[in-house]
Amino acid sequence: MVQLSPPHVRQDRPQRELESLLLLASAVLWGALALTVWQERRAETRRKVQEVSSRLLRQVFPNGLPH
Repeated sequence: MVQLSPPHVRQDRPQRELESLLLLASAVLWGALALTVWQERRAETRRKVQEVSSRLLRQVFPNGLPH
């Protein structure tokens, strides 16, 4: 015997599927945003480290690195 879902369940399924797709799309977008922010901060940190490194090298070797 085949059991059919009650009518209210069948009507809610497309709505649940749409909500699931919207939730999935939202998660993907948040993930992309988080990745972008992480990459920007990583690049900013690298720039700061390079600036400090260069400043320290100039203090130790004011005339440039010896050849």
